[in-house]
Amino acid sequence: MENILREKKTELDFFPTCSKETWKKRQELLGRVRRFFEQRSVLEVETPVLSHACGTDPNLDYFKTQGAQTRYLMTSPEFHLKRLLASDFGDVYAIARSFREDETGERHNPEFTMIEWYRVGMSMENLMTEVEELCSEILNLRVTARRTRYAEAFMEYAGIDPFDENFSNWKSCCEKHGIPLFESKEFVLEEWRDYVMACIIEPKLDMKNGEFIYDYPASQAALAQVHTGADGKNYADRFELYLGGMELCNGYHELTDFKEQAKRFQEDLNLRKQMNKDLPLEDLRFLAALEHGMPECSGVALGFDRLAMLALGKQDIREVILFPGDLA
Repeated sequence: MENILREKKTELDFFPTCSKETWKKRQELLGRVRRFFEQRSVLEVETPVLSHACGTDPNLDYFKTQGAQTRYLMTSPEFHLKRLLASDFGDVYAIARSFREDETGERHNPEFTMIEWYRVGMSMENLMTEVEELCSEILNLRVTARRTRYAEAFMEYAGIDPFDENFSNWKSCCEKHGIPLFESKEFVLEEWRDYVMACIIEPKLDMKNGEFIYDYPASQAALAQVHTGADGKNYADRFELYLGGMELCNGYHELTDFKEQAKRFQEDLNLRKQMNKDLPLEDLRFLAALEHGMPECSGVALGFDRLAMLALGKQDIREVILFPGDLA
């Protein structure tokens, strides 16, 4: 055994990637998060890490156990928090371990910490303000982010209408901005939107002061409600905050309609099947909670590790977590 350890010592590095000093500062930040919610009478709760079902989002890959009974590592605490909302818990939040497969990089780790909270009766706009207040508290500076509608961001930063179904215009847009095209792949509209957002728009957002993008196309509603705009198009009541070069959070005016949610689950599963992805079990307990009745609310999920990176001046997520995926 000693010889094996000696030969593989570079592979068996046991040290954490986050220093003790940084870890103590991170824990102090978590304390400030808890005080922030305590002052607003938002109840902290614990949600399961393992569950019988998980989300169906085609863009997320999950871990699942092997054995007599399949269990999933949760990609977020969302469904369990909403079950609590339907059980009259009122405003709740969780600081939850979350898991997503194949997410590794300077800003990603397969296991990470999510702060997710729900405010009964609060509008999406007021929740955006509360997100600014939390970020201000943790970063020790006043965050007053610009608020930009999704369609306006595409027109201002990329010069294209996100509802344009003429794909030659999307190709021209990429060529104009010097963005490479994949000749071997034909994008559908949703892929064009995602590609232009990532390659052209995100680098131009106000990362210093922060910028909210909101009113996404209805096709990107996920678990958000949808409204019809003055232009007759349908938009998702959804927002994301970009700050310090990163996407920090994703929030919704939450969908409460049981039948609509069941329909979206099925659409997700059909798309996952087309993408040759694993098909998870639908969370029937979550659907039962919606059918029972979940109050009108807005909610948001914020990546705490990324927020800690900004607060502590770190460039890599490995610097704010002890044991990243490759060393766990």
